[in-house]
Amino acid sequence: MEIKDKDFNVFEYEGRQVLSIGENYKFSPTSILAYLLKNNQVKIIAKKSWFLTDDYQSEFKYKEYVFELSTTSDSVDIMPLDRKTRDYVSNELYHYIKSYEKTPIVFRIKTWVYLLFLPFNYKP
Repeated sequence: MEIKDKDFNVFEYEGRQVLSIGENYKFSPTSILAYLLKNNQVKIIAKKSWFLTDDYQSEFKYKEYVFELSTTSDSVDIMPLDRKTRDYVSNELYHYIKSYEKTPIVFRIKTWVYLLFLPFNYKP
């Protein structure tokens, strides 16, 4: 899959397709999660850190596949946790994210509050 523009880049890492969004924290992880929640096939299932930290990490399901959203570098990165995740599933999700539209502040606050009550670890 090839998505390349100034804000979205897909590359392969350890056999998985990774979507890197923006540089220098152009997009916040919470606003991306709020946008993802608009898709009725996405469910946020866990957080691995507080969302006010530099290296934010959360997990969500898309079509029953688990993905990780993290800010381990200067961008927001999304990748499947399982190497067996089909590329077409990642492609669908990444194309949906590429059509990102800024979500209203009300939805971002709602997502922020929702994240407060999520468990820190997901157990299948």
